[in-house]
Amino acid sequence: MPEFDVNEFRKLFPNLSKEVLDSKTPTLNIRELSKDPLRDYTPNVYDFLGRVKSVEEGLKVIDYLESRGELSKELADRLREELRTKGVEAFGERRYFGYYYKLSSDRRRKERGI
Repeated sequence: MPEFDVNEFRKLFPNLSKEVLDSKTPTLNIRELSKDPLRDYTPNVYDFLGRVKSVEEGLKVIDYLESRGELSKELADRLREELRTKGVEAFGERRYFGYYYKLSSDRRRKERGI
């Protein structure tokens, strides 16, 4: 982070320096504002299935996760059956592009009481 002499800062940025240095308003902790409630969140099979558009895509996701050893045979079979009988809607709200960004933003607002 660059360092400035206060007088040099006032000379270069007169209006900003008044606002920042002479302000009597309470300070904000930027780290708290930018804290991501979904940090370190690892998506699970339901998150992946929530993004698919068709049963065929869902079956491919299940096959892939099973082949990597991330799903047991029993769970994979149960998910396939649920997918075939109930469709992609069985896995909750569709997770569209930007879904997790909105979810994170909503949680941040809730934490701050907005």
